[in-house]
Amino acid sequence: MFKTDETRQAAWLTLGVWLLSGVLFSATHALVNESMTGRVLATVVAMNLFGSLASIGLYQAALRTRHRPALIRVATIAAAAVAAAAFLGFVDVALMDLIRRVFEPDGKLSSVPIWIRACVNIVAFIWIFGMLGAIYLTLQANWTVRERELQLAAARTAASEANAAASAARLAALRYQLNPHFLFNTLNAVSAAVITHRTDEAESMLSKLADFLRVTLVTDPEAMIPLEDELATLQAYLEIESVRFRERLALEFVCPDDLRGALIPSFLLQPLIENAIKHGVAPTSETVTIRLEINRDAEDLVILVQDDGEGGDGEVRPGAGLGLRNIRLRLDTLYGPRGTLQATPLARGFLAMIRLPLQWPSAKTLSQAA
Repeated sequence: MFKTDETRQAAWLTLGVWLLSGVLFSATHALVNESMTGRVLATVVAMNLFGSLASIGLYQAALRTRHRPALIRVATIAAAAVAAAAFLGFVDVALMDLIRRVFEPDGKLSSVPIWIRACVNIVAFIWIFGMLGAIYLTLQANWTVRERELQLAAARTAASEANAAASAARLAALRYQLNPHFLFNTLNAVSAAVITHRTDEAESMLSKLADFLRVTLVTDPEAMIPLEDELATLQAYLEIESVRFRERLALEFVCPDDLRGALIPSFLLQPLIENAIKHGVAPTSETVTIRLEINRDAEDLVILVQDDGEGGDGEVRPGAGLGLRNIRLRLDTLYGPRGTLQATPLARGFLAMIRLPLQWPSAKTLSQAA
């Protein structure tokens, strides 16, 4: 594309320069001699033709040095302009003598040596080829800039796509790091139920596990899903855990109806609930209440997960660091500094708070869902 358009533009400019040169020469000759003979017109046409041919070599010199340093390009164009002017100067002298013999057979040829007449012509033609050389250099510089801009744009696009792919892979990896731990615990509980001949309980857990996997595995790990869908996933998960812990697990969900359509990253809350069960419910024989509360704070969505199990002295309970760290990484990847997770041990239990920008489905997303 570049070379075709560039060559076409250079060709039109070259023809324009030589046409203007011929018109100026003819007008000057007409003013001085008050007549335009066939010999003069033939000479002008021939000079324009050979001048255009010589300009091709000048353009090729500019084209072949387009990526060289500026000094080399200017020097090459200057040398090519002198060579083209010398070529046209000698051609002009030879053609003038030939045309004079054709149109004026009885006329006398100039007594001035051919090399002197050629040198005079060379001086006259150098300014034309010098102007053409400057035009070609300008065209080459403009097209080189455009070429580099397109290359830079393509590189930026490729880098953006690579970053997006890397972020997607990172998010998927962070999410799927959490699933094996849950599966291990559930299958252990199923195994224990089978060993102790609680087959109904084992069958119920396997059925609920199948339902939970059906919900989670079809969800895109990169997707932003409505909060109500995330709560449905939590419900499927908690039905499994309720079989394990029975009355030891109590739940409180508080979520205003007007926030259920807000978008959050898929599978974001389950790790927090899992940590609360693992470190708050599992170690004790008493009933532990897990409270999930969702609120709006200006343009942010605030999610609280709190349990009243055993507290701790550090920021996180032993063994809970991986899940919390992964959530922080996901929030940072998606939202930057606006996505945060704070984890705080309480005198009785543990509190985790997620804050992220409040987002809603677009009209296009809603139409696709419908």
